[in-house]
Amino acid sequence: MKNQYYPEILQDKTAEKENLPYRLTDLISHEKLQLIQDSFAEANGVASTITEIDGTPITKPSNHCGVCTMVRATTKGMANCKNSGKNLGLEAARLMEPLHRQCLSCGFTDAAAPIIVDGKHIANWLTGQYHTREVDERRIREYSREIGADEEEMVRSFHDMPKLTTERFEKILDFLWLMANEISNMGYLNLIQKKQTAELEQVKTQLETHQLQLERKVRERTAELLELNETLSQELAIKDQLQAMQSRLVAAIENTAEAIVITNTVPEIIYVNPAFENCTGYTSKEALGKNPNILNSSLHDREFFQDMWQTIKSGKVWRGRFKNRNKQGEIFEEDGTISPVKDSDGNIINYVAIKRDITKELEMERQLLQANKLEAIGTLAAGIAHEINTPVQYVTDNTKFIEEVLVDLNELNNRNQTLIKAVQEKGEFSEETRNIREFEEEIDLEYITEETGKAVQGTLEGLERISTVVKAMKEFSHPGSKEKQPENLNRIIESTVTVSRNEWKTCAEMKLDFADNLPLIPLFSGQIKQVVLNLIINAAHAIIAKIAQGQQEMGTITITTRQVEKGVMVTVDDSGTGIPESIIDKIFDPFFTTKTVGKGTGQGLSMVHRAIVDDHNGEVKVDTQEGEGTKFSFVLPL
Repeated sequence: MKNQYYPEILQDKTAEKENLPYRLTDLISHEKLQLIQDSFAEANGVASTITEIDGTPITKPSNHCGVCTMVRATTKGMANCKNSGKNLGLEAARLMEPLHRQCLSCGFTDAAAPIIVDGKHIANWLTGQYHTREVDERRIREYSREIGADEEEMVRSFHDMPKLTTERFEKILDFLWLMANEISNMGYLNLIQKKQTAELEQVKTQLETHQLQLERKVRERTAELLELNETLSQELAIKDQLQAMQSRLVAAIENTAEAIVITNTVPEIIYVNPAFENCTGYTSKEALGKNPNILNSSLHDREFFQDMWQTIKSGKVWRGRFKNRNKQGEIFEEDGTISPVKDSDGNIINYVAIKRDITKELEMERQLLQANKLEAIGTLAAGIAHEINTPVQYVTDNTKFIEEVLVDLNELNNRNQTLIKAVQEKGEFSEETRNIREFEEEIDLEYITEETGKAVQGTLEGLERISTVVKAMKEFSHPGSKEKQPENLNRIIESTVTVSRNEWKTCAEMKLDFADNLPLIPLFSGQIKQVVLNLIINAAHAIIAKIAQGQQEMGTITITTRQVEKGVMVTVDDSGTGIPESIIDKIFDPFFTTKTVGKGTGQGLSMVHRAIVDDHNGEVKVDTQEGEGTKFSFVLPL
């Protein structure tokens, strides 16, 4: 139950009241203390007194029983009461909690709660008397004789007083502690106010003194100022011009679209303009006094900042691009300059940073570049597909013709074999038939006949594979409409799987589990192709990483489509390394990647989230288990 305003350990708890810098009545009026004490004593049926730490009463006793009133009326009794209150109060202050024990007078229960202001024990709030413990008439008589009080009157008063139980008294003691704390807090607040008033008075006095000094100097120099009036008028005109320029400059800074940050050399932020607040999400109040690294995204290496500080500390202007993180944890990019500000001696006293948020511009550039790239790839792929498709068709037709001819030649060969066998059996043309048999053995006619058919069949299968890839390339390279169009999602995924085969064929088995009769879905086909492609590539890389760790020889990528209540759901499930729990919340952040330099830009999953959630009003979620694999799911609304 320690005082919440003053948790520190009290020092010099036994100090006498004259050594204290102030008394309780210096902080709270005697009348208010008396009113609080009287109300407490009357409401709880106990005696109550607020005393100095040496036991001297500050307030008049409230609700004291007849016995204690008689005791305190004697010199010895009063001394015992003061000593009892002092010792009990000091012990309670040492323990920093309310305390009760037998008083040093007749033995009734006394309790004390320390009143502590600004870490100093300045008073005690005492209560008790009506909890008599084991005190009986014999003790009352003994004590009355000891202190010289009227024995019979004290006995009558003892029998007339109401008695409190220990349980009731301890509840009252809890309330006493609460009230003592409130008085401590009230005293502290009054102390602070008093100190502030004194400080204000001191400042006021200093200002008045300063004003008097200024007035004296003004009077002394009035003559000189009259002579310089014309010059002063000119200077004032210049000053007005400068103030007007300063006002315009401040207005320009406050209303500029660029974020402006001024720091000292610590560095600590000492000024930000509204554009900074809009860009970062930090208010001026939140930013002032902070290090600019509150925006650090951890996307720049140590050399980046070393170069920046080396430049501006040498007095030069640094120019560059930041990747920062705003208050909401989102990454944004800024082009900026940081300039040192020097005093008249050439010492750097401040740094001024002027920064422009280019996140949206870069995103538009990336999207435009991606669109141009996809358009160029699409045009190239469509042209290549067209150029390949025509000769493939020729080769396919000719191969089918050869296949048909081979069937006829095989039939002719079979008939020739029948004829040769018949001629041999009759013994005719023996020389000719022998030459034919020898030539058949020389060229291995049986092998040629068997393998030629296989070669033709393999060629036809290869040509069919080429046709499938070309068709998939044509479909994948189609940029799609600028407006959402109803599309066959299974077909889009199938073409994307075909085009990306080179990414996964050596490391994973691809399983497609498409729902039949899926409805056509309104979507941007180009974006969805890119989404599926990114997820397939990520899955393949995760499987390759797991293979490199020696945990599997081949992995599995399973793509599933299902119609659900909210639309159509696509899942891409892999048996790769999984995603660590420590970074799962960051995977959709722009520029976040766990891949090495040159292996990833941190834009793939960010693009997936943007395309599905922002552009299609859909949902994306990820289920993963480190070491087991990852399943990405996204839902496209109908």
